[in-house]
Amino acid sequence: MALQRKNSIIISEEEYEVLCFIKEGIFGSFTKLMNEQERNEFLKNEAINGYKFPYALTFAPHNENKKIIENAKVKDKIDFVCNDQIVGHIILESKFKNDKNINDIFTPNTCLIDDFGEICISGEFEIYHNRIKAIKEDFEKIKKRLNPSNITAIVSSFDPFHRAHERILRWAIEQSDLVIIFLIESYESNGLNLKLKKRCFDVFAQNYLPSSRVLLIPLHNIKIFASHLNPVLECALAKSFDCNKLFVGQNHAGLGMYFNQNRAFTVLDDFAKDYNIEVTILPEFVFCDECKMIVSTKSCPHGAHHHMKYHGDSLKNLLRLGIIPPAVFIRREISALILSELFPNRFHNKQNIYSNLFPTHGILEYRGDKEFYEQLIKLHQMSYMV
Repeated sequence: MALQRKNSIIISEEEYEVLCFIKEGIFGSFTKLMNEQERNEFLKNEAINGYKFPYALTFAPHNENKKIIENAKVKDKIDFVCNDQIVGHIILESKFKNDKNINDIFTPNTCLIDDFGEICISGEFEIYHNRIKAIKEDFEKIKKRLNPSNITAIVSSFDPFHRAHERILRWAIEQSDLVIIFLIESYESNGLNLKLKKRCFDVFAQNYLPSSRVLLIPLHNIKIFASHLNPVLECALAKSFDCNKLFVGQNHAGLGMYFNQNRAFTVLDDFAKDYNIEVTILPEFVFCDECKMIVSTKSCPHGAHHHMKYHGDSLKNLLRLGIIPPAVFIRREISALILSELFPNRFHNKQNIYSNLFPTHGILEYRGDKEFYEQLIKLHQMSYMV
């Protein structure tokens, strides 16, 4: 492999992104890789110097780097190489044996211990061209311009972006001066790609939201948020961007909600108290065919047999089969954009179909796939009595 030389180790794109997050203090005030003593303190207290962390900030590079690490000495400068490019370096403070029974920040959801490296490295490090640093700098400019007193964070995959998401966003905007959406990638086999999801959100935000009060931050190549197993990660992410509110769905996989004396508690309660962030547990939103609107399951008096649910996987299955979801689930602009991306050049005689079916006002123009789907969905919404 190129650049695999004496003082360099190969890291993946995801490991590079996690290093960027650590360096910018996303997971807490600790911005270096922990040594063995610091890791043990964290395991004992779940904190260092009184500051809690979601996972140990230790790093054991994959075994392809084993010889390089074994030969490295304290105070050596070791380059990080990602995709054949030097992306940063670490000044080696210490080496110690990796405990494969402990999931660190680089492997929070990993079950196959064979994938873990055997030796952890610790020390101060630098990342060149840190994308997270640039994002935080842009955020500081926005914060300076708006001077918001209430900032709400939402961490979601928007896969796909549907009407219930719209309801949540509007609710957040009503309560906040600025809403930050951290858009996470989808790693399921039928998931939509991050660029497409961003385009879908941008279409909605530009047309239906006060866009100056909404900031979308796509999280590229980082899987630690994808499975929603540890909501404390999301709290830490929100806090690092000065958010004082976080919206979390009640169906969050790692929420761990329980009741005591008729009061609901979650694993986030201690974090919220210690770090002064208000966590709002959102109810499930559905469309009720009796209420004729989007409602929460807590506020609707009608039973589940009246509820149409915003089930992301089912909506994706429709879209991937080329079926247009009803507009009560997804706006036609969003459905048209997704279908045109999933099925490019689907119709060989699209122009003829368009001019034969839809009004053209006497003007013959080229119509793209997105416009074709938008017109088709618009007709699906029409009702006409003969």
